Amino acid sequence: MVIYIISDEKKGHLSQTRGLAAALLERAARKAPHAPHSVHEISVVGKSWFSRLFYKGKDLDLPRPALIICAGHSTHLAAISLSRHLRCPRIVCMKPSLPFSMFDLCIIPRHDVPDGKNVPSNVFQTVGAINNIKPQPDVRKKDTLILIGGPSKEFNWDAETVLNQLTTIVRHSTNNIVLTTSRRTPKDFVQDVTTACPSIRVEPVEQTGPDWVPEHLACAREVWVTQDSVSMVYEALSSGAPVGIIEMPAKQKKKQARVSRGLSMLIKEGEVCTFTAWAKEHTLPHTGNILDEAGRAADHILEKFPRLLS
Repeated sequence: MVIYIISDEKKGHLSQTRGLAAALLERAARKAPHAPHSVHEISVVGKSWFSRLFYKGKDLDLPRPALIICAGHSTHLAAISLSRHLRCPRIVCMKPSLPFSMFDLCIIPRHDVPDGKNVPSNVFQTVGAINNIKPQPDVRKKDTLILIGGPSKEFNWDAETVLNQLTTIVRHSTNNIVLTTSRRTPKDFVQDVTTACPSIRVEPVEQTGPDWVPEHLACAREVWVTQDSVSMVYEALSSGAPVGIIEMPAKQKKKQARVSRGLSMLIKEGEVCTFTAWAKEHTLPHTGNILDEAGRAADHILEKFPRLLS
């Protein structure tokens, strides 16, 4: 199976498309071990709206694809145009900015599916966004990993609130504790946490590479994630570790926003534990459930498009 990924080069979007492509190729290799299997990323960065609208891949020297995957609004037009030209299915990850009917399949997090409406037959709902994290059972689990976000559209930043929770977590932990920040984390927070919790090993995002989070998730005995960092919550759940939520003050809105809605679902289902709930017994419950939304979506795709393996 040959797969094209139409890319806007954004890390979050690539995590989804690469995760889905990897799951598809893993299954294709099992069913057709001697057939050629490959993934090719085609960037649309720098291409004009007009060139994406009529993109036919004339600049490419690649094998013909069985499938085209895209994520990110700027990739939609090129994916549609190229798939029409090459006559292969097109799949979009995330809720598209164009009508669902313009794609053969839309893989959409359940919190982004409109409430109270009939879900189109070409929509496959996932628990959060797909990612490329997989459990690593052979790696020794020794750390408590803490992933810190920052102010967002749905949550305010309160350093004192976050530090108070971190102090309590440290007091009741016997693990090595490693913390990293994000691009949204206020710059002075690194010094604040170093002063308040000197036993935490802090590695700011500026000092980490693209593989830092996957590598540390692999050896995490448990993971704590700030409430705003929803993509990290789903990645942590995909690693197989129990996940705790460091609470942040929500911005006042008349209607619960999409990130909060998705996280509320996880809390209600017992898949993650809030700091408030954890503080009663100081234990993160482990449901034993491991998210594999890339694998689940790949199985659905191969069932829906059986000719992909022919």
